[in-house]
This record gives sequence, C-alpha cells and structure tokens, in this order.
Amino acid sequence: MRTAGHDDDTRAYVLMPSFETFEVFTRRVENDMSLAARVPSGEPKSKRCPACARECALGERSCAECGHEFPVGPQRLKPCGGCGALNPVTATACHACGDSFAQNFTLTLDEALRAGAIVRGMDIDENEVLVAEEIAPAVRNLILRSGDSKLVKILQTLPDESWARLRKILVAQ
Repeated sequence: MRTAGHDDDTRAYVLMPSFETFEVFTRRVENDMSLAARVPSGEPKSKRCPACARECALGERSCAECGHEFPVGPQRLKPCGGCGALNPVTATACHACGDSFAQNFTLTLDEALRAGAIVRGMDIDENEVLVAEEIAPAVRNLILRSGDSKLVKILQTLPDESWARLRKILVAQ
C-alpha cells in the first residue's frame, strides 16, 4: 500500500491467495516501512467486555466488573540475544545487528552413530547391545518353548538389549 504523503488517508485493499511466499513478502514490506512514515492509527484506548459490556483498559487481562478473562494475543516481538533489540517473531535475523535467529549446531558422524542404548531406563553399553542382539532371539525362543510363566514374565519385563548383561551375571554365579 502506498500513500501520496502523510495527509493521504486513502486505503488500498489487496486480495491475494494465502501462500506462505506472499505472507513472508508482506511481513517484510511491513517491517521495512520506516516508523516516521507510519501515521498513528488512532487505535482504541479501551476494550468492551463481551460478558457485561463494561469498558476496560486495553492492558487488562480480565474484567474488573464480572471477572471475564480476555484472550491473550500471540507474542509479536522477540529480543535479539546479541544486542537486545526487539524483532518480529517471524524475523530470521536481527534488524539492528544482523545476528541470525537460526539455531546453529554441529553434529559429527561419531555423535550420530549409536554408542550403546537407553532402554526402559537402563544404560546399556555398545558391547552389551551387540552381544544381546546376537543372543536375544535364541533366549526368547527357549523361554517361550519352556512354558514357564515366571520366565515369560522376565522376558516381558527385560528388554532384549539387556540379555548380555543378564548372561554375564548368571555366568559369574
């Protein structure tokens, strides 16, 4: 929307499809408009309670007359971690200092590869996991064929990844 100057109070209405690309562009245009070019909108100083029709200050969270809770609007600004400037929540970089709001992290291949397991709250090291993966099918088969309800209960309770640790305990006895 363009105006012919600060005295121009005409409005231009534009209908456009709701595509993310258009919305990002529109927000960028709005954010790039200088504050000096913006004319005060004459926004209301109060709001009317929908329950009792009392005039309430814009900042009130509830009506003092009837207790009606006003809905809280979405947060529109976020501070920059580098300089503290307020930016629109949709900004990808700070308008004041240029710091990026993107989350930067590095993941190495070693960090991405499995080194052990956490199963049902048990920390199991990688060697135990590898041995357990090897022996678990046979142990499961033997227990199920035994028909022993107590052993089946143990089978249901312990994760397969823990069978190597259990074997190590049993062999030590």
